[in-house]
Amino acid sequence: MLGLSLYLLAPVASASESIRMIAVDASSASALWVKVFIEYFIPEVDRRLAENDNYDIDWNPAFGGTIAKPKGVLDSLQHDLADIGIVTTPYHADKVPFHNLPYATPFVSNDVGLIARTMSGLANKYPIIKKAWEDYELHYLTVAGSIDTYTLVMTDPIETFDDLRGRKIGGVGSNMLFLTGSGSSAVTSDLIDWYNNMSTGLLDGVIVWPEAVVAYKLYEVAPYILDIQFGGATSKAIVVNQRTWDRLPEEVRQVLQETAEDYRDELARETDRVSARSRAEFVERGGTIISVNPEQRQKWASRLPGLSDAWIDAMERKGLPGREILSDYMHIMRDNGQPIMRHWGEPQGFQF
Repeated sequence: MLGLSLYLLAPVASASESIRMIAVDASSASALWVKVFIEYFIPEVDRRLAENDNYDIDWNPAFGGTIAKPKGVLDSLQHDLADIGIVTTPYHADKVPFHNLPYATPFVSNDVGLIARTMSGLANKYPIIKKAWEDYELHYLTVAGSIDTYTLVMTDPIETFDDLRGRKIGGVGSNMLFLTGSGSSAVTSDLIDWYNNMSTGLLDGVIVWPEAVVAYKLYEVAPYILDIQFGGATSKAIVVNQRTWDRLPEEVRQVLQETAEDYRDELARETDRVSARSRAEFVERGGTIISVNPEQRQKWASRLPGLSDAWIDAMERKGLPGREILSDYMHIMRDNGQPIMRHWGEPQGFQF
C-alpha cells in the first residue's frame, strides 16, 4: 500500500522538451517551395519527433517578407534573426557558386528530381561544398528545386532567338546568362515585381518557370510562352543557423537532416504535378504556348558562350574543384539519358 501511495503521489513524467525555431523565407505560401515546406516539412518533422516524444518544435514561421526580403534570407539566418530557412541560391552565386551549376549548364535536363538528387550527391561526394556555407555561420542540409524548366513569358509573341533583340527581359540574375548574345537587355528583378513591371512596360518578358506564371497571374499581362525549355534548376538550399544547429540535440538534428532530403524529393514531385497543371491552366486562361523545335533549341544552345567555363573559374577562386564537379554532373546526365543540347565542358561540336 505504501508503494502504491508513493506511485500515485509521484510527479507525472515531464513532457517532451520544446525547442523554438523561426523558419524564414521571403516568399509567401503561394510559392510552391514554401507551400511544401509548410504542408510537408514541418508536419513531417513533428511526426517523426513524436515517435520518441523526447522533443517537439515550437515553429514560428516568418514567411512573406516579415523578416527578410528575397535577397536577405541568407543574412537573416547568418545574423541570428531566424533558425532555419530556404535560401534562394541564384542571389548568392558569389558566396556559394556550386549551386549555380544548373544555371551554367542550360539545355541539359528538365528533370528537376534528377537534378536535385544529383546536386545533393555531389555535395556529399565533395564535402568542401557544404563547408562553403560555414563561412556564413550556416549549416547546410540539402538543395531543393521547384523549377522543372525555365522558359520565356512575353507580353508580345516571339518565335526565335533573334526576335529578342531590343527587348527588356527580367530574371533573377543567374538565368540572365541564357540570353547572352540575343541583343536583349537583361534586367535583374524579383518575382514579386514582374507583374507590375510587365504591365507598365518596364519589361517585355521574363525568364520564368510554368508554375510561377499561373501562381502569380503573369498570364494577365504576358499571354505568350516561348517554350524554349532552358532546363530545370535547384534554386533553393535548406540551411540552419550554425549556432542553432550546435545546440540542437542529436535526435533533432537527424530528423531535420532526413526530412530535408525527403522534402527535396517531395518538392520535385509536386513541381512536376503543378507544372503540368499550370501549362493547361495558362491555355485555359487565354494564353498561347509557342513551341520551339529541337533544331531551334540546338541553335540557341550553340550560340551561348562558355557559361560552364565561367562557373569553373568562380568555383576555383573559392578553392572548389569545379572542373571535376562539372564532369561528374554531365556524366550523370548522360547516363540518365537526358536530352542534352550542349555538352558543357567539352569542345563545341563534340558529341558522345
